Amino acid sequence: MSDKQEPVATASMDVDTPTSTQQSYGILNKMFASCAPDPRGSVHRAWGISLLFVVMYFSLSIFEMVSLQRSGDGSIALTIAAIWTGVIHLALGVLGTFVLKRFPTSFSVGFFLGVLVVLANQNIILYASFHKYTQGNSKANQVFAALGFLLFAVLTFMTLLLVHFKSDVVVSPLDTVNSHDENDNPQGRTTA
Repeated sequence: MSDKQEPVATASMDVDTPTSTQQSYGILNKMFASCAPDPRGSVHRAWGISLLFVVMYFSLSIFEMVSLQRSGDGSIALTIAAIWTGVIHLALGVLGTFVLKRFPTSFSVGFFLGVLVVLANQNIILYASFHKYTQGNSKANQVFAALGFLLFAVLTFMTLLLVHFKSDVVVSPLDTVNSHDENDNPQGRTTA
């Protein structure tokens, strides 16, 4: 051992230096900067707005199904696709509300994100299918296609918002059990 000590390199901990997680979501940080003060509330409000579009899409899918059946020359496959999509979106509304309000674990939020991505892609496919479809009521087809595209954009936005604030939304089941224990016994005493 020598008496000389080598200088130790120290890293400064600047607050402005982004972490690896912040660097990977740089564009999302800019996009959702206004949501940062209340991330959980922002996700819940965005989901509420998404639910409005989902309910509109469900009711319009019923109207589209009836329109295609009345015309007599409509495709049976697209009639089934219209109503099936409406039912799936209604199920998405129930699933999303349950996951975000009652059961926001890492697995359930991840599952919900997967369903959001799949349904967003399904909406863009339905937009392409109904956009220039001439059988049935062409105006109803156009409105159904346009709302499908709009719902694609809404679900994509919701997915990006949830991905960005996933750590703020997810609650570990152990955290909720521990918080209940601390609330019951605030001074840490055992009651045996």
